[in-house]
Amino acid sequence: MQSAIKLRTSGTNAARHSLLFRPLWSTLVIGLIGALLLSACGGNSGSTSTAPKKGGGITVGLFADPVTLDPLTSTSLYAEDVTENIYDSLFEYNTQNQVEPDLASSYKYVTPTELQLTLRTGVKFQDGTPFNAQAVVFNIERFLNDKASPRYTDVEDISAVKATSDSQVVINLKKPFGAIFDVLSGAVGTILSPTAVKKLGAKLGNDPVGAGTGPFEFSQWVKGNYLKITANPNYWQKDAQGNKLPYLQTVTFKPITDGNVMYNNLVTNQIQIATQVNPNEISQMKSNPALTYNQVIGPGFSTIQLNTSAAPFNNIKVRQALAWGVNREEILKNVDQNVGEVANGPISPASWAFSKSYSSYTYNVAKSKALLAQAGESKVSFNLIISSGSTTILQEAQFLQAELQPAGITVNIKQETFDSLLADYESLHYQALLVGWTGDPDPDGTLYAMFTSTGSLNYNKYDDPQVDKLLNAGRTTVTQAQRIPDYQQAEALIVQDSPAIFITWSAVEQLTTSSVKNYPLLSSGVIKLTSVYLSS
Repeated sequence: MQSAIKLRTSGTNAARHSLLFRPLWSTLVIGLIGALLLSACGGNSGSTSTAPKKGGGITVGLFADPVTLDPLTSTSLYAEDVTENIYDSLFEYNTQNQVEPDLASSYKYVTPTELQLTLRTGVKFQDGTPFNAQAVVFNIERFLNDKASPRYTDVEDISAVKATSDSQVVINLKKPFGAIFDVLSGAVGTILSPTAVKKLGAKLGNDPVGAGTGPFEFSQWVKGNYLKITANPNYWQKDAQGNKLPYLQTVTFKPITDGNVMYNNLVTNQIQIATQVNPNEISQMKSNPALTYNQVIGPGFSTIQLNTSAAPFNNIKVRQALAWGVNREEILKNVDQNVGEVANGPISPASWAFSKSYSSYTYNVAKSKALLAQAGESKVSFNLIISSGSTTILQEAQFLQAELQPAGITVNIKQETFDSLLADYESLHYQALLVGWTGDPDPDGTLYAMFTSTGSLNYNKYDDPQVDKLLNAGRTTVTQAQRIPDYQQAEALIVQDSPAIFITWSAVEQLTTSSVKNYPLLSSGVIKLTSVYLSS
């Protein structure tokens, strides 16, 4: 998974997704650098000695409605919460951040620039057509042939992909690509039925009937109301005892944009999984035996994204003034209720490239005012777009408004639906936005598409030749130890230039009723329901 956009969720993750990671590709094992905070309270969401119960349905509260279910064009974590369960990828990450084969069963490098994948056999798409090497070629070529895709950056180092048999694919690279397995675990590695894609055409994003090989099939989507998926009776994967998966029969996703409403729905069992509650309700969750709460510090971060191509943020001094004027500790304490950590930059403690010694901006009104003066400004005013419907997001925006005022920076808060915010972000119709990113333990997935000058997710129009050089060096080096210095140097330059103001590193939270069992806590924050079941 690569980084995905999520709503600013006050220290919590919903991204992502989209989030991914990699170190040594010879073993495909990834260890997190830094301690992961793991706490389990309330009910038990892990495996139990009781045999999993087959059947039943759950309802998931999403903090925003998905925009599209087509991996080619989607950048939203809330879409990935759905697509994770109807599509499969060539590779995936488990709860220990280890790469595991999914639709690919094995791989080998023929040369440093030629990767051979062996695929699972006997797998069928939900429309009845076979999963095979030709389907893999079709899907990867969708990304290669669409330079407008927000994921094009992920495939620009792939020169060709070809099927050498029904169960083998060869991927030719322009140069060694250290993040290739990260890419193949995300949108690019998500495999859809070529027949369904061609048949559905423009309808694919809203009505992907029969398109996946995943544990659930798309059923119905009433936008703004609910999205329903049902168990795939022909799903290829089985549990350790040889029982067919999934256990659940139905899953319904409901958009609920207010954390208080989300929590009340969880307490009253109207939903069984929440993607967001207000931080001040977490203590209540921990003390309620009918609920389950777990968390880990993930690779994601909350940010103020700045449009560097237009005033006032085309002036680096104004951006730096903003960076000094944000009181991150105050926001973490009073808005996030200390869920998460203050962010020094885009590389969190959940990444193997994290630097414990690196520090960046702190709250300093005097430095903020001095930088405004250097920019030739005594006062600056800008519009900050936030997603509507959340009292917590509004509270954070109001804290930012109050913190920046003493430096002479006026924040005009503008609320929009998440769909509108995303559209304005991608089209650069904004000055500043308050959003979160799912992040990625592999820094390439977090940094390359967003901060290289030609990056397909560079919605800041940020352009620094040295950052381009470092991030390109990092992705064309395979050994993790050699990649780390490139990413740490790039991070320092990005933070210094401030195309985005990093506020907090997100805590990925698991918020369920205690009846939900076998629910994996993934650092990406993505909801994966393959093995989830309901207790009696």
